[in-house]
Amino acid sequence: MNEVRTATTEQAALLLDVTLRPLLDLLMRAECSASEVASHLSVSLQRAHYLLGKLVQVNIAVIEREDARAGRAIKRYRMPGRWFIPYEVTGAETLEAFASSQLMPRLETLIGHSARVLRERSPHWGFWLESSPENVSLLIGDEHGPANDLFFGDEPFFLNIGHMDLSREKATELRRRLWAVLEDFEIENTPGAPEYTVALMLVRGAVN
Repeated sequence: MNEVRTATTEQAALLLDVTLRPLLDLLMRAECSASEVASHLSVSLQRAHYLLGKLVQVNIAVIEREDARAGRAIKRYRMPGRWFIPYEVTGAETLEAFASSQLMPRLETLIGHSARVLRERSPHWGFWLESSPENVSLLIGDEHGPANDLFFGDEPFFLNIGHMDLSREKATELRRRLWAVLEDFEIENTPGAPEYTVALMLVRGAVN
């Protein structure tokens, strides 16, 4: 199932549903039964059957095979591993809205994780608006000052939006180095270890 599928309007609505992403990830990696889906997603068997039925109905998932066990057939589901979802079939009014529909829910989750880290350190937080000869910065911290011990200490936590004035060549070099760092640490991926989210964005244009 390595062929590329082009999504229809009905398929796009489900393929881009961020709440279904864990299920899609599961089915694109391996065939699964409804009970395996229920266990993996921590939902009821009835809910698993419902979700799988929705995917089958619009031809996203297919019944790969049926195993006969204990006198009854166990259906095993799978879906193709590559999809192209054209912007035009999503119903989004603008390209910005199309991108935001996927980025914003993930950014909100990222912010939630960040707030949890902050709460673990202190119940009192605020922003410090400070100027320097180089720029004006908005920094998170408490009444004593910006949380430099958090952002520059040993805690594996980094949350920053800034800008640089770079030539195209230097910006391309920055991108290359960032990718190289990610690739280095992907090799260190350890199953069962704590999960960390890494979000990197580099784009021409300023965000104040």
